[in-house]
Amino acid sequence: MDVTDSAGRAAYISFIVSLCYCTDYELGYDPTVVWNADKKYWVIKCPDSTAAKDGKVRVVEYYARKQIIEAERIFGRHTRGFAASLNRNMVDEPDTFIKDAWPYESSDSQHTSQNELDILKYIEKKLGGKSVDRLGIVRAENSGIVRFREAGNLVNDDTSAMLGSVFADFKVALSQTPTVPTTNNRALTEDNPAKSILLRVHQRMILQPLGRPLHTLKSPYELIIVLADIMVAHSVILKTCGYLHRNISPNNIMVVDDGERVRGLLIDFDHAIKTDKSRLAIAERTGTLPFMSICNLQNSKVQRSELDDWESILYVVCWLGVHGVNRDEQVAYQQEIDAMCKDDEYYKPPLAKWEAGTFDDVAIAKKNDLEDDESFNDCVLQYFQEGAAYDELKDMARSLRLALFENPELSLLYSGVSVIRDIPDKPASRKGAKVLGKSVKAIEKGVKALKIGAQAFGKRSTTSRKGAETSEIVTSRGSGSYSERFWIKYANPFEKRLELDARNQINDNILALMSEFKDIATAALVMESASFLLEDTYSTS
Repeated sequence: MDVTDSAGRAAYISFIVSLCYCTDYELGYDPTVVWNADKKYWVIKCPDSTAAKDGKVRVVEYYARKQIIEAERIFGRHTRGFAASLNRNMVDEPDTFIKDAWPYESSDSQHTSQNELDILKYIEKKLGGKSVDRLGIVRAENSGIVRFREAGNLVNDDTSAMLGSVFADFKVALSQTPTVPTTNNRALTEDNPAKSILLRVHQRMILQPLGRPLHTLKSPYELIIVLADIMVAHSVILKTCGYLHRNISPNNIMVVDDGERVRGLLIDFDHAIKTDKSRLAIAERTGTLPFMSICNLQNSKVQRSELDDWESILYVVCWLGVHGVNRDEQVAYQQEIDAMCKDDEYYKPPLAKWEAGTFDDVAIAKKNDLEDDESFNDCVLQYFQEGAAYDELKDMARSLRLALFENPELSLLYSGVSVIRDIPDKPASRKGAKVLGKSVKAIEKGVKALKIGAQAFGKRSTTSRKGAETSEIVTSRGSGSYSERFWIKYANPFEKRLELDARNQINDNILALMSEFKDIATAALVMESASFLLEDTYSTS
């Protein structure tokens, strides 16, 4: 638009006039969230997902005093959170969390990925409502795409409605691009970009119970209890429902009060994905930078497993151990770091490299910090906050690192183990795992015998053929050779079973380890409560 000529000035005037006639929605206001100035609360209209599917728009109104999670930036998912109540008279005692976000969706229904609401409903159906509550898994109530009427028409609140004709131009431009970023950080191939053009859809979810952030915990002992609960819930969801969370971070772990004790609550299944029969998920990069596993950061071709999420738990422990568990400790730590940076412009705080730079930079930093026990102590553990409770947190971090990075029972085939040894990330080059145990070694020998037998049988079966043809078949290592087909059919499943058994054993060992630390933490909290009671008794006597 060039305002120095008459056409440009006319276009500019037309633009200004058009702005004057815009609806509130066209100006960016959300008509489904209204501030009641008299009562001083938000009235939030949420989709009624329990209503009859007759095409009519039904909404349920919730009431909230303030946002507890504010969107960090204009672009992206723009996630906001409200502590709300269905009863306006109980607005000051909220029991519900409203998650308001703009996730990616596909413009082609055949390529739409499963959304968080579907996943949570499936988990609740599979486990049962009581089990979901007992395990500490968030439940979804009235949820769905935000819809409203605009000029008499029912409109889905998404980027296509906001952009109008511009969105069509956007689709054309994207369809001519070889690769396009997707929701799961993969790239579209040239054969299907037009069918999977992505847009953002405004979704609102009603989640219960209402948890509180991790920084409201009083001590590392409570953190240990919460993390143990989360890991049990995570394991049950994976084994029973077949979903891998893939985004373990402090923001996705909440605290629920259960009488005098605390419990963990696992939330945010936006990145969860269905696994195969071996509980493995497709290899793709997803998660929150400081808490992503090393193989995840490296975008390894090895399929993701629960070990990647366990590794994320280790990073959560380290992060909170250094920065502090509760808000007061975190503020004091940040003030100390700010002062040191002011005195020395080249000073780098502990774990700073876990959240800065490229994915590869963060992966290298973590590999260096966790390479061995000495490096782990010098680069991480020595910077933990002081106190007996943080010493327990250090012990848990050490145990988790040993279980994940120096466990002799776990094969090199899976992520989370020996990534710091620069093992090649192609699954084909990670065969022949060395796993302890006589029974396992016997299976390994059996697998080896099967491979040798298959090769010998392949040679015998081709001796009557012509020389050139025989040579080609015997030396072939492709999928067409008999030996290779024999290996895929008989020997390879044994090795996969062996690997899965080993990984299951590590999974159980880690859960048992967390249970042990949870018992220690619970006992410590009981002792602390008893000491307070004794102090009260002596002070009043």
